[in-house]
Amino acid sequence: MRTLNSLKNALGNFANSFVLNLLRFVSRIIFVKVLSDVYLGVNGLLSNVLGILALAELGIGTAINYSLYKPLAKNDTKECLSLMKFYRKAYRIIALIVLVLGLILLPFLPWFIKDTAGIDNLNIIYLIFLGNMVIGYLFSYKRTLITADQKNYKITPYLVLSNLIMTIGQIIILLLFKNYILYLLVQTACVLLENILVNWYIDKSYPYLKDINKAGELDKKDLNEIKVNIKALMLHKIGSYVLAATDNIVISKFIGIVTVGIYSNYVLIHSTVSNFIYTFVSNVTASFGNLIAEGDKEKSYSVFKEMDFITYALYGVSAICLLFTLNPFIEFVFGEKFVLPFAVVVLIIINYYLVGINQVPIIVQSAAGVYKYDKYVPIIEAFLNLGLSIILVQYIGIAGILLGTMISYLLPLTIKPYIVYKYVLDKDIKLYFKSFLKQLLVILIAGAIMFGFISFVHVNVLMQIILNFSLSLIVSFVLIIIVYKNTDEFMSAKMRFSYLFNKIRRRG
Repeated sequence: MRTLNSLKNALGNFANSFVLNLLRFVSRIIFVKVLSDVYLGVNGLLSNVLGILALAELGIGTAINYSLYKPLAKNDTKECLSLMKFYRKAYRIIALIVLVLGLILLPFLPWFIKDTAGIDNLNIIYLIFLGNMVIGYLFSYKRTLITADQKNYKITPYLVLSNLIMTIGQIIILLLFKNYILYLLVQTACVLLENILVNWYIDKSYPYLKDINKAGELDKKDLNEIKVNIKALMLHKIGSYVLAATDNIVISKFIGIVTVGIYSNYVLIHSTVSNFIYTFVSNVTASFGNLIAEGDKEKSYSVFKEMDFITYALYGVSAICLLFTLNPFIEFVFGEKFVLPFAVVVLIIINYYLVGINQVPIIVQSAAGVYKYDKYVPIIEAFLNLGLSIILVQYIGIAGILLGTMISYLLPLTIKPYIVYKYVLDKDIKLYFKSFLKQLLVILIAGAIMFGFISFVHVNVLMQIILNFSLSLIVSFVLIIIVYKNTDEFMSAKMRFSYLFNKIRRRG
């Protein structure tokens, strides 16, 4: 059941992600053709600037999600209601804090942008972004319940519908009016529509939520546990924000808003691929939490190794494909002026890979609720990332920012697996790093083979995209199979996929 529920959630999220990202990509192409490069940069920058305000959430959602596993398993609606009441109150306060802080930040907006020339109505654009964020906090708290219950796939149709309406509406606005503000207002309307539909379904599926106002307060033990997790998660949130969201801000401040737009095209493509992979990987969080609760450490370790191998294979193969396909693809779709140097692309893909392969330790840490052991690491990581990026950008431009980010990634890449192996799996961390180095070596060999090949092949851009992608896929995939075909994790993954395939075929 854990496997089937994870698969249902993954397929549901995959369907939503596929439709959304396909339309988003079409919208991006039209956006680039219709509006100026400056607005493409503004779009990426404001998303990251407002990420500062998201720190007000403090990780409450993650802490509540973890706290819901046990009462949902016991069908303890009374405790679920108490948790949801606490969550609703917390998010209303957070929405107010975000709104106030967002308004305070408004006068300082020009500081984040090196050159504001060509940006009309910047304050109005920012306020629309802020409004969308506040709406999310006011309406989204109920989603934690359905996520913890492994039923996320049931709200997928509503997500697909609202995203479909939004993206088609934005494309129409771009083609007819060429107006960025109207483009954003369509998003606001659809964010409201999505939250109304999702909340309606959740209320219908969990009828006891109608009594939320009558729910009692959390007992001190549960509240203290949540507070402990929130304190640790708050530091994790700060570190994650600085690591993921400050690159655009530093680029805008020291290089220029147009470069933010160029870089954001690369981010859009690799984050789309990453989202598809993460859709499958992340949906096992609740399942792994349930498995950990059973107390079988050997089974947990076996599943961890299998998850780690699947994640490595997906991120490793996609990293090689992206490395040799991104630049010709960007040139073909957006134009040569949007292409970054290959050395910069190498750094982008290294960061993509490092973040990807660390997802399983992060997921297991979240499922086990062991946040406190590395709570100060994200802060160190954040200062390291921001400091190195600001220093290195002065000497080597955007490559310096990405290099600073890459160096800072090495810290969680070491600490999180250590915590999982010591406090969750009860295993020697040497086993993980031995596996990590083996994985890295295989990917480096695949990359070297591809680099040697494309150095001697010169064809037109479209043929280069097809050739580079096809060969990257084949070389990396075949190499991984050759190296891992006799390992326990490969055989376990093969058996699990065979089981799921047969199950789906019988139901079909």
